[in-house]
Amino acid sequence: MRLINRGGQGSVYLGYDDRLRRRVAIKIYALPEDRVTRKHILKEARLVAGMQSPRIVQVHDLVASRNHLAMVMEYVPGCDLEELLTATRLSLASMLTVCTDLAVALTAARQHRVVHGDLKAANVLISADGRAKLSDFGIARHSLHSGAPLGSLESVSPEQYQGKVLTDRSDLFSLGCLLYRMMTGRHPFYRDGQLDAAALLSEPTPSLSFLPHEHADWPDQLEKLLVALLQKDVGKRPSSTRVVRQMLRRAARSVPLSASSSLLKEAQPVFRIESPEDVPPDIPLELGSQGGYASHAFGSKKVGNWRGALHKWRWPAVIATLAFSLVWGVASSLPQEVTVHINAPRLQLGAEASLPQQIDSLWLVDSVIEAVRERRGHVRITGPIGATPVTSFSTRSTVESQVPVESLSLGLRCDSTFCVLVQSRELQGSQTYAQAILFPDMPLEQWRNIIHASTLELYR
Repeated sequence: MRLINRGGQGSVYLGYDDRLRRRVAIKIYALPEDRVTRKHILKEARLVAGMQSPRIVQVHDLVASRNHLAMVMEYVPGCDLEELLTATRLSLASMLTVCTDLAVALTAARQHRVVHGDLKAANVLISADGRAKLSDFGIARHSLHSGAPLGSLESVSPEQYQGKVLTDRSDLFSLGCLLYRMMTGRHPFYRDGQLDAAALLSEPTPSLSFLPHEHADWPDQLEKLLVALLQKDVGKRPSSTRVVRQMLRRAARSVPLSASSSLLKEAQPVFRIESPEDVPPDIPLELGSQGGYASHAFGSKKVGNWRGALHKWRWPAVIATLAFSLVWGVASSLPQEVTVHINAPRLQLGAEASLPQQIDSLWLVDSVIEAVRERRGHVRITGPIGATPVTSFSTRSTVESQVPVESLSLGLRCDSTFCVLVQSRELQGSQTYAQAILFPDMPLEQWRNIIHASTLELYR
């Protein structure tokens, strides 16, 4: 894992999901001390995780401790809109694509009664397919709650600045600020690099009359939409994202079809460089190509020969066969021992990492063994830590049972904020992986439960 972004609300790391073999973005938030507020934030995080839209960065998982929350999210390669607008001025077609995609994202949020509250260029990601995705619902507020905290000043609406109730129309005002910036290259209510509160709260919508001559042919619908979005009075803004999308479609009629992929072409030079080290090599999964059921050895021809032998030897053969079946049945009913080799855990603890005192290599292995025995039954453990004595549960001289040896590996990497547990299981050339996030301040029992669940994932 590596740090890819750090903001006022938390740090974002690039991680890798070994189970689904995909990169993920992991954002770590510090939770407040107040229990009620903390509970409310966790409720909102689950609400955000339930939103499904191709225009919203998806949340795959949530991990919480007493002081921290981790959101495991879809990783979007490309760049953010802030980086893009800093590097270049967008064409009309690209601006319409961004606004349309954001309107779709806000529609999905509205269906879940979620207000984003911080719609700004840095929270808009331009993906490798040339589309915009809305990210960072970290301060999203349920529309019934008042007293919402301020987002970034560049996205703040008049009612948000005054601490009033936020609605989906507050996000539309932020969309208007973003559209104005894409059109003009500057924020509508910033003066000398700072927010002008008087302009935000009382001055009329900024004029577009100063725009360069080359933009004089922009569609009237675009300017009408901008004026509507930036209304100070919430009730005078568009009533829904459906109205916004209709106005965008009318504005797009003047854009030639050849310009439909302009956003990708304009953004590609700004895309962040992807390192091969961010993606582990693909390990092929051999799905038992050298294994199989014992019954596969008895083809139709061999079965016929076996029956012929019974006919030739008659009762002696039948008696022998029954005796063999009896011995095999008794042996099969006995518990079968499974050998699991556990490699020494790989621990990487940062200088400031402070884990519960009981956690060490032996404790980790014991926690894993507990889950393995729940899943596999009778287990003999080998390896440098936690090995058990050799035991025998069946008469191998009568019936030879060749049980393959499983191999488990686990690593724990921690810094001052959180830990990542990575586990792998290998059996007959097939490998499975599991990964979990833990926090140093979690109770020991919660550590044990997460490790237990992660180990069980290896046997699904």
